[in-house]
Amino acid sequence: MTMPPYGQQPPVPGPGQPPPPAGYGQPMHPQPPYGQPAGQPFQGQPQQPGQWGHQPPQQQPPRSNKALKWGAFGAAGVLSLGLLGGGAIYAFSKVNGGGPQPEAALPATTLAFAKIDLDPSAEQKLDAFRFARKFPGAQDPLAGIDENADLRKEFFEELQDDGEFPGVDYAQDVEPWLGQRIGMALVPAADGGEPEAVMALASTDEDAARAGLSKMTADGGYCSVQPDFAICGDEQSVVDKAVNDAKNASLEDNANFAQDMDDLGEDGVATAWFDGTQLGELESVVGVAPAGDSQTQGRYAVALRFDGPTLELAGRANGLPAGSVPGGDGTSIGDLPSSTVAAFSIAGLDESIRKAWPELDKNARSALGEDWQEGLDSFTSETGLSVPDDLASAVGSDTSIAMGPSADTPKVAFVSNGDRGLIDKVVGASGSSASSSPLTVKDAGNNRTVVATDAGYADEIAGTQGLSDSDTFKDAVPDADKAGVVGYADIGKLVETFGSDMDDETRANMAPLSAVGFAMWGEDDHADFTLRLTTK
Repeated sequence: MTMPPYGQQPPVPGPGQPPPPAGYGQPMHPQPPYGQPAGQPFQGQPQQPGQWGHQPPQQQPPRSNKALKWGAFGAAGVLSLGLLGGGAIYAFSKVNGGGPQPEAALPATTLAFAKIDLDPSAEQKLDAFRFARKFPGAQDPLAGIDENADLRKEFFEELQDDGEFPGVDYAQDVEPWLGQRIGMALVPAADGGEPEAVMALASTDEDAARAGLSKMTADGGYCSVQPDFAICGDEQSVVDKAVNDAKNASLEDNANFAQDMDDLGEDGVATAWFDGTQLGELESVVGVAPAGDSQTQGRYAVALRFDGPTLELAGRANGLPAGSVPGGDGTSIGDLPSSTVAAFSIAGLDESIRKAWPELDKNARSALGEDWQEGLDSFTSETGLSVPDDLASAVGSDTSIAMGPSADTPKVAFVSNGDRGLIDKVVGASGSSASSSPLTVKDAGNNRTVVATDAGYADEIAGTQGLSDSDTFKDAVPDADKAGVVGYADIGKLVETFGSDMDDETRANMAPLSAVGFAMWGEDDHADFTLRLTTK
């Protein structure tokens, strides 16, 4: 995320645009003064071609993508520094989250949106610190943090170390105006073509923002300084349209966006949202599925936030097509042994296979050609199963893959309520190969069948339970009981099992981690999911 380097030529300001520094040499035609509507002549400034390095008025400024790279770098920087070590800075920032949000300064027609918040709620800041201070790699950064620490400065200095912003002084040109929030938006193009990107930078002082941004956009890009935010982009026409559209109706006024964010809950330190249905109508953006295809339908919101000493990515999807939301009454992942190292369970996999098969078969034939049909013929010949019906019946409506602790040969098991006769056919076909290791098939009770790589592990799964009672599991997947899809890995056990293969630094930074868990559930046209990284 780069910003243009400082240049030396005199400017002509646009509506809300910061005054450029003396000697500005970037070709662009004169713009109206602050507060004057875009498109009207700039009163009181020469219009002659060539004066002050300007081109004739009809020539548009050259397109540049530099003005937006800083926003992207900021987002990446917050996440990377926030996860290990740098996240502790949140705990020492001002403790009053709140205030203007980027969505209030961006248009309601926004197609996709993301923001980072360097000043989240006090609870989020404290939780971020609790998370970060558990890791040895965070101790040095934490040692240098005090209540006056400025995360914005950290990012700015990283940029300058990479050669960006020569001639720009953080204390003089950035700190006096830059706020704690950055938003990025994809907005429709005026001509109906490919959408354009704009950035909203929180601003606490309009005059200081104009002065500072004049240096930061000296060789390209355009910013319009508005109350609370500066809106920046590659082209003035795009920025002006975004500003004017937002004044008529902002993104926070968009009923769909407001509903999705309300369903999502707390923003956390980073949030993203996009309207897949609208994006799907723009083939130039999607480039995969035709307009209206079910793969592009729905709206999606996600937030990165802290829940005590746990890092959580939470998501909400609304407006999904019929049949795409996970069904079933939960999974039986909790019935696995408490010794389980990792597991993945899904409810309703049989019906999902049947519904998805036509599209899957179509795409596979397009990509693989005759090889796909040859593979299907080989599978049906060797197993005697038809596709997709017998395959769906074999995997069943409650299906799990589990891994047990073993430093030598991995112990893996398939557990399903699928048709036992069909499962036996598949296992028998796999056992006919000389290169295949023998598999153990065992009745696990409750209409479940276990297929395991190790006979002892098959007995363990069939005879013991307890994962649902594990505090490690419950912390990582608190919504497991209602979820139709659940994934889980006990990081502590993985480190115990495979830690000898890690270097000392990696092992030390992995040691505080407890588990990672994923859960997804929903009904009708909406679904929720969580991805949680827990600590000890």
